[in-house]
Amino acid sequence: MFDLLFNITDWLRNTFLLDLAFWITETPLSLFMVENFWNVPLAQVVHILGIGATFGATLMLSLRVLGKAGTHQTLTAQADRYISWTWWGLLVIVISGLLMITAEPIRNMVNAVFWIKMVALLLVVLLSIGFQKKVRAAGASGAVDGQVTGGMKGSAWLILFLWALIMLCGRWIAYVPV
Repeated sequence: MFDLLFNITDWLRNTFLLDLAFWITETPLSLFMVENFWNVPLAQVVHILGIGATFGATLMLSLRVLGKAGTHQTLTAQADRYISWTWWGLLVIVISGLLMITAEPIRNMVNAVFWIKMVALLLVVLLSIGFQKKVRAAGASGAVDGQVTGGMKGSAWLILFLWALIMLCGRWIAYVPV
């Protein structure tokens, strides 16, 4: 596994991403992020809060679909309560993440774990769009518990797994040599 990650990182070093990372280090935003001591830690705190909000909302909606929590409320009520948290939190994650990339572009742009995280994030966003549409449709069906299907339950588990992978990779990025 580690040889694979090393080989991917080695390959990334030979792409345009390294040149892009060097270019980013010279931008005013990158210099601002690096030269002011509290900028990176503040961006990290905001990033973690965004992850907490997004994952918390996703977890609660997924647990409702799985019948493990929030069963005292309708599926529609749970969707109305948590879906907006998911997307606002994701916006915070993207903005703070871009600031962190700008602060340390070389560590991120040629890091295999960073790209695993980005692929997982893209997948979870795409899956969440479909999952949330199905949750709203099931809630609108009029049945007390909605029409929760096995596919919806599988999607809930997959989304939770991808978020766990994203959080793991987020921590792992700092420790992977580039």
